[in-house]
Amino acid sequence: MMIEKMNPSFQRYWRSMRFQLPTPIQERSFEPLLAGEDIIGLSPTGTGKTLAYALPLLEKVKQNNELQLVVLTPSQELGVQVGRVLEEWGSLRDINVQTLIGGASVKRQIENLKLKPEVVVGTPGRMLELANQRKLKLHSVKTVVLDEADYLLQSEHMDNLREFIKKMPGQRQMAFYSATDSENLREVSRWFNTQPTIIDTAEASMDQTEHGYVLTDNRRRAEMLRRLGNIKGMQALVFVNSVQELDYLAEKMKYENVDVRMLHSEYGTSQRKSALEAFRKGETVFLLTTDVSARGIDIIDLPYVINYDLPLSQEVYQHRSGRTGRMGKEGRVLSLVNERGIRDLKKIAPRMDTLQEWFIFKGELVNERPETVPDPVKPTPKKERVTRAEVKRAATPAAPALKKAKKKNRTRAQKNKGARRSKSEE
Repeated sequence: MMIEKMNPSFQRYWRSMRFQLPTPIQERSFEPLLAGEDIIGLSPTGTGKTLAYALPLLEKVKQNNELQLVVLTPSQELGVQVGRVLEEWGSLRDINVQTLIGGASVKRQIENLKLKPEVVVGTPGRMLELANQRKLKLHSVKTVVLDEADYLLQSEHMDNLREFIKKMPGQRQMAFYSATDSENLREVSRWFNTQPTIIDTAEASMDQTEHGYVLTDNRRRAEMLRRLGNIKGMQALVFVNSVQELDYLAEKMKYENVDVRMLHSEYGTSQRKSALEAFRKGETVFLLTTDVSARGIDIIDLPYVINYDLPLSQEVYQHRSGRTGRMGKEGRVLSLVNERGIRDLKKIAPRMDTLQEWFIFKGELVNERPETVPDPVKPTPKKERVTRAEVKRAATPAAPALKKAKKKNRTRAQKNKGARRSKSEE
């Protein structure tokens, strides 16, 4: 078992953290990476992929003030998150780890590189910038990891990525980790002269996430989101497809007095960090984000993910849903869709046969139509019940009473109506 083969300091720390057994991707990655093999690791989001490569690779790092391990991430948030994990475990062996991401102070990062880290984590753009300035020296790198590799291998990132990796030694270990498979992943040998072993643990992972939808017109999605925000225990990562929609939705929610924060592409590192911390502490109900900004976000015990806009592909849906139900815990993904959107959702959601419709009823989420949900209020006592006829009579306005003619205005013919008629009238 992986735990028995770990460095003793790692073993003690693992047990002190009260971790359960290693996940399938962690167990199956350990020996190949430790042996120097190139691999592609495929496993759903939230199954511990960071530790899957961090533990075996940190064991190989030597304390010699030379850069040996480089981890590339597609977003600043994921870079910070992975950097923290590697710093935490690397400190057990006195390994120096530095995080290099865009949006942070270049001057400070250059100063930190003078400490000669053995491991660096960060975004390709900032690392390439520092490498071109000869502040980040890559001649001694032994291993490079691409986290969220399916995104990093897209065509718009490929040129910078290849230019950066070419600065490393030709003989180096490579690892590609992703929650979803892709054509680019299967063709990495074309770009990096490597023949990696594929480790796919998708079927072995226990996914406890529920998938469902709330039926609503497109124009009323913001109102539906407001109502969801008032449900007890609600906290959700809310995905939209564009920055413009993100801005609009945030203003709408604030106008409706719903406490929200945003992960915005135009925000600086401090603003994004502040929004994430507030959300993690439960100070806000919704964290609004786009797919790019949410890459790699790890929020412990997040109960909900809400698709305000449907994702454009099955891969994107999987990345979104992976923010909840992490490490085998329960979670729920809700999509706000109209009738047509239900058909689109069934094409991209996993296990579409178990896709559940949800309703808001008396301030709670229920999976039965409100007409069939038992009323929790105690029944009215029999003596106080009213019939439908009584209700109908009560609702029908009474006809106005006709005024009786005053006595002084009566004609002679109207007087003495009770008098006996004369014979001539007979």
